[in-house]
Amino acid sequence: MWRDPNTIFRGNSLTSKCIDETMKLAGMQYLHVTLKPTIEEICQSHKSCEIDPVRLKDGESLESNMENLRQFVDRVFSVITKSGVSCPTVMCDIFFSLREAAAKRFQDDLDVRYTAVSSFIFLRFFAPAILSPNLFQLTPHHTDPQTSRTLTLVSKTIQTLGSLSKSKSASFKESYMAAFYEFFNEQKYADAVKNFLDLISSSGRRDPKSVQQPILLKEGFMIKRAQGRKRFGMKNFKKRWFRLTNHEFTYQKSKGDLPLYSIPIENILAVEPLEEESFKMKNMFQVIQPERALYIQANNCVEAKAWIDILTKVSQCNQKRLAVYHPSAYLNGHWLCCRASSDTAAGCSPCTGGLPANIQLDIDGDRETERIYSLFSSYMSKLEKMQEACGSRSVYDGPEQEEYSAFLIDDPQQTYKTLKQVIAGVGALEQEHAQYKRDKFKKTKYGSQEHPIGDKSFQSYIRQQSETPAHSM
Repeated sequence: MWRDPNTIFRGNSLTSKCIDETMKLAGMQYLHVTLKPTIEEICQSHKSCEIDPVRLKDGESLESNMENLRQFVDRVFSVITKSGVSCPTVMCDIFFSLREAAAKRFQDDLDVRYTAVSSFIFLRFFAPAILSPNLFQLTPHHTDPQTSRTLTLVSKTIQTLGSLSKSKSASFKESYMAAFYEFFNEQKYADAVKNFLDLISSSGRRDPKSVQQPILLKEGFMIKRAQGRKRFGMKNFKKRWFRLTNHEFTYQKSKGDLPLYSIPIENILAVEPLEEESFKMKNMFQVIQPERALYIQANNCVEAKAWIDILTKVSQCNQKRLAVYHPSAYLNGHWLCCRASSDTAAGCSPCTGGLPANIQLDIDGDRETERIYSLFSSYMSKLEKMQEACGSRSVYDGPEQEEYSAFLIDDPQQTYKTLKQVIAGVGALEQEHAQYKRDKFKKTKYGSQEHPIGDKSFQSYIRQQSETPAHSM
C-alpha cells in the first residue's frame, strides 16, 4: 500500500515487477534506439571522468574530469528527454494508469503524478541500462573499469535528474556528487523532465476526458492556411500560436488568447507532410480531420518533424485513423497528387506516420514466459487473498474486515475478474507442466541417458507417484 508519495514504487512488489517485465519486453527496441549510440560513444572515448578527489590518478585534473562527465550527462539527458515520441504505446498506457492512480491516492501532492512515472522510466529503465549496458545488449561485453566508473557516475546523475526530488543534492551520499550536481541545478532540466514525463504518460487509448487537467505537450508560433475563408492570396496564410495538449490541438492569435479553432485529439485521422508543390512553400504538414485537412507551415524542417512526431504520437491509437492520404493539397477542383476531382476522394498514398510495426526483438519467448509464470506463482497466496477481498467488498459494503485492510481497491468487481483470469491461467500452466512431467517420465526408462541410475529427480518422482492415491490421478 502506498503511504509516502516521496518513496512511491521504490520498493519491489508484484506490481513493480510486472511493470519491469513489461518494460523489458516492450521497450527494448526503444531503449536501444535512445541510448545505444551515446553509450557506444562513451565507451569508445575513454575520457577520464573521475570526480572523487580520493580516486584521482597522478596528473589528472578534477576540473577537466568534471567537464568530461558533464558533457556525457548532458548528452544522455538530452537523448532521453527528447525520446518521448518513440516510447512504445503499451508503456505510455501503463504510465498513464500509474499517473492517474497516484494523483487520486495523493491528492495534496501535485508532483506525485511525475514521481510515480519517473520511478519506473528513470529508476528502473534508463538508469540500470546505463549502469550495466551489457545486460541490456547495449554493449557486446563488460566495459573496462574506467568506462564502468564513468557510466556509474552518469547513471547516478541521470537517476537524480529524473527523480524531481525537492532536495536533490541531499540525495547523494558522496559530497563530490552533490558538488557536481550543482551544474544541473537549473529549472530547464526540471522542465525538460516534466515535459518528457507528460508526453510518455499521455495515453491515446484512454478517454481524454478522464484526465482532469490537460497536459501541455507542445506550443509555438506557426503559419496556417485559412480553412475555406479565402481561396487565393498571401492573406490566406496567417501566423498563429499553436498549442497541443492530450485533449486537443488549438490555435489562437497570440499566446494566452482564447482559441480560434480546436481539433479534439480523437478527430485527428492522420498527420503527414505536405508536398512543396501545393503552395510553393517548404516545411509544411497537414493535420487531417473528418471534414478537411488543416495545412500548417513550421519555421524549419526540424520543427516540422517535431510537430508531426508528437501529433502522430498522441493520435496514433485513434480508431478511425486513415491508412491512405493525399500528399498534396486539393486546389482548383482537383487533388494535385492524383488529379481526382472529388474533394472526398480516398487518399492515393499510404500513410507514413506512426511507429514501425515490424520491430524484431531478440527475446527468448519461452524464458520470458517462464519468468512471468514464476512471478505470478510466487505471489499466488497474495493474489488469492486479494481476490477474496474483492469478492467480499463486491457483496458486502460494511466496515472493512481486518485481513483485507491492506488492499486499496477502487473497482472490486473488475479487479476480481482480472485476478480470476490470472489465477486460472497460472493453474492451467501448472496442470500442463505436471502432465508434461508425467508423460516424460513414463516414456523414459530408468538407467537411460536422460535418467541415469542414481537420478534423484526420477527417484523422487517414482516415490511421489507411489504415495499419490489412485483417485487423484
